[in-house]
Amino acid sequence: MRRGLLLGAVISACAASPARAPAGVASVLDELHANAAAADEERYFALFAEDAVFLGTDARERWTKAAFRRYAKPHFAKGKAWTFRAVKRAVAFAPDGVTAWFDEELWTERLGPARGSGVLALRDGRWLIVQYNLSITIPNERFPLVRSVLGSERADAPVTDALAGLGWLAGAWQTKRADGTRVEEVWSVPDGASLIGSGRSVRDGKTTFFELLRIEARPDGVFYVAQPMGGVATEFRRVPGPDDALVFENPDHDFPKRVSYRKVPGGVQVRIEGAAGQRVEEWTYTRALLGLDRE
Repeated sequence: MRRGLLLGAVISACAASPARAPAGVASVLDELHANAAAADEERYFALFAEDAVFLGTDARERWTKAAFRRYAKPHFAKGKAWTFRAVKRAVAFAPDGVTAWFDEELWTERLGPARGSGVLALRDGRWLIVQYNLSITIPNERFPLVRSVLGSERADAPVTDALAGLGWLAGAWQTKRADGTRVEEVWSVPDGASLIGSGRSVRDGKTTFFELLRIEARPDGVFYVAQPMGGVATEFRRVPGPDDALVFENPDHDFPKRVSYRKVPGGVQVRIEGAAGQRVEEWTYTRALLGLDRE
């Protein structure tokens, strides 16, 4: 009887120790970084729990797994997402052995020194990431310089601030195509975390096309939502672009996959494009007083 109890205790200890070993958590994190460098999207996101959250370096970047994957998909599609390497790491475990906390100093190819931290949970015998927080480390002596660059921006700024600089898009715009079609767009001023817009194409006195548009600031990013002919809405997520441009992408959409609005002298340049080999369309709107300045 005593021998059986002792043997059972030894087996239990051996079974529990691999799960609680820092090496188990470390191997998941090492694999995460390796999959990003190799642009292996499936294996990368397989390491995240379905309820995982990724916190990016921008205060507005709090992504669910699905939202983070939508953001990352174009980067993985290029064949190389990002290159991080842990140079120092610490791991701690909860008393029950099924939750682990970590922090790691990162060498990065583009960000410079950075830190990753977060939580993993042991689920069905596998360690899965339930939170990853990426931050850029700033030496204390250099913080005044960083603060001066940021100006009055605050990390806790409301989500509506994401649209504060888009006033240049507000108003009425139009252009005329070679076939005589007049194309119009009208946008509201940014307010309430949104811009509301509409578009219309008119030829020979008939409306040939119209769509309902909006740009929305959400906790997980800024989105361009289009409803051609008032139908099903398609969402495009804002991605980094030039300071004078709005660039939105939806790699899963048939066409377009990318929509861009760019501020140019005297107007707004619009560009829509698909995958490699698909057509590209581009036109420039000028300011209009719709109904008052038509030929």
